[in-house]
Amino acid sequence: MSFKSATHGSATGCSDVAISETSFTKGFAPDTNGFASDTSSKILDIIFDYALNKFSDSKQRLEAGRPKFLSVVDKFVAAGSRVEMCLPAFPFKSANKAYKVFGILPDKAEEVSLDRLNTMCIRIGEIYTPGAQCTIISDGVVYNDLLSISDRDTWAYGQALRELATKKGFQHIGFSRIRDLVDFPLPAEMQEIAYVANATNFRRTLLNRFGKDDIDIDKEIENNPDTKMTYLGYRRFLESDLKHIFPVGDGRTANAYRRDVRYLAKQMLIRGYAFAAAVKHGFPNHLRLSIHQSTGEHKISMSLLNTKTGFTTPWHCSVALMANGEWTSAPMGEFQKDPNMKVIYENGRPSYFQEISNNNENQESSKSEVLAISDSKAQEKPSRVGYFILDQGRRRKCHCNCQVHIPNRS
Repeated sequence: MSFKSATHGSATGCSDVAISETSFTKGFAPDTNGFASDTSSKILDIIFDYALNKFSDSKQRLEAGRPKFLSVVDKFVAAGSRVEMCLPAFPFKSANKAYKVFGILPDKAEEVSLDRLNTMCIRIGEIYTPGAQCTIISDGVVYNDLLSISDRDTWAYGQALRELATKKGFQHIGFSRIRDLVDFPLPAEMQEIAYVANATNFRRTLLNRFGKDDIDIDKEIENNPDTKMTYLGYRRFLESDLKHIFPVGDGRTANAYRRDVRYLAKQMLIRGYAFAAAVKHGFPNHLRLSIHQSTGEHKISMSLLNTKTGFTTPWHCSVALMANGEWTSAPMGEFQKDPNMKVIYENGRPSYFQEISNNNENQESSKSEVLAISDSKAQEKPSRVGYFILDQGRRRKCHCNCQVHIPNRS
């Protein structure tokens, strides 16, 4: 997993982006001599380095979509414009605060994930001057009511995520909300009260504009491999997310709980179809990324937490810094069981775990003081601490003179 300070690169801002914006770099004319295809292939190889790789056929799935994805990247390169990607993700923290996550706000897991996406764009900029940007389309308000997450908590998570990206200098990350995808009258600068007051209207407008009344979701699950994989993924995380909110016991059997989870998963799919149509309408030319497992033919499945475990989305887990310098991911409750794990606080809140080695506990304790430094202190005196990327590969020095790994291309 890559994690380093990303303090270099072109500034694009971290506020919501206009969905019709396309950035062109001056001095770049359309290329007709084969440069576009060669450069596009290298760009796509970099993006594939950050793709989901937890399955035996992951590479084959990526290659299945290569011609389609290459044609999308080719258009940006031929025009000499910035490579634009969009990723519906980062909805809200898991509803399972008892076992999976610390609380309702982003923590180190989100920071590591945003850094990974930002680093991907930086690498693209190193071989292609116009660079790249990844726009995160916050999809929390599409589903939060189905998972017993309040509209206020959804807003708080999204706002804190944007502030985190700005503070950490992730200049290649942009943000967009559902308000950018539906035609709905709102204040020019929407704040919490307006967001919460209109959350139900956002969902209703989305379904009215982009939903399908005649959709047979059972048939879609049966006939569409991507839909089936997403459905099974929804079922898995819903069963674990909601078990403390709707516990099995008096008045609720295990079979009834699983039946209701299947119902919720299908409702999420129905809304997901409408949201996907809205994203396609609002971002017609962007390279489509996804956090879901897929066939690889229509979207690139990404791994936001490139650890050795299967927990790849930061809102469903916590992260821990191991004694060997590697990051790992797992539910918060699993780390809490380990007596060698201590909680590291940032800005007064629990943020991640750190493994304490019995042999050099004092040394690790000293390191934790550096890692737990507050953002305000870090701004007073910029840190020179380098973070090691887990991906095996060559090394290079970043602009702060730290050593980092860059994954090999395969």
